[in-house]
Amino acid sequence: MPNDENAARLRQFRDSLGFTQEEMAAKLEIKRSRYANYETGLREPKRKVLQSLIALGYQPEVGPPLIPASQLLIPIPYLGFISASDPVNWTDPFESESFEYVPPEMGDVRGRFACRVASDSMYPILEPDDVCVFQKDSIPKIGTIIMFRSEDHRITIKQVTHNGTDFVLHPINNKYEDCIAEGECLGYLVGVVRERGTLRTTIYDASGIRP
Repeated sequence: MPNDENAARLRQFRDSLGFTQEEMAAKLEIKRSRYANYETGLREPKRKVLQSLIALGYQPEVGPPLIPASQLLIPIPYLGFISASDPVNWTDPFESESFEYVPPEMGDVRGRFACRVASDSMYPILEPDDVCVFQKDSIPKIGTIIMFRSEDHRITIKQVTHNGTDFVLHPINNKYEDCIAEGECLGYLVGVVRERGTLRTTIYDASGIRP
């Protein structure tokens, strides 16, 4: 059923940004024809599109929420898939222009960023395709899982331990070996989001996740 009120609100919001329909559709990563249907009231934005609109500053109608509170997600900087075999060319996680949507408790603190796991070195705690949320911190917290950049700019996710002399990067999966941490800590793991089909499970610990 057409919703003229929501359609008018969306047109006004786009006009306030000075965007054409084509430009707004590009921001939302959808086709212009699909976006045009929102402004004519023929379709309602789905959850992911609505979340992107809210991130741009859009305010849905007052009243019953269009998205259940339990499903609301917020955007934080996203680095993509992280694999220890690939060097990266960014110097700071917050240089990323991409975003991942995570539960509010994982993203409502400054200094949070996300990536997806691309290897099994931390299995079974972390599985490939898990979304990992990190709190930026250059000081390793012993026992926690951290994101670490080696001196050759390769990124890895490991538990950090100490052997009495050096910090050590420890993989939980015993197929892999420990190594001395030579480089810099980028942050410690505070959240994990695992989606398998329609099932979503989360782990969150603001003090840092430990195995």
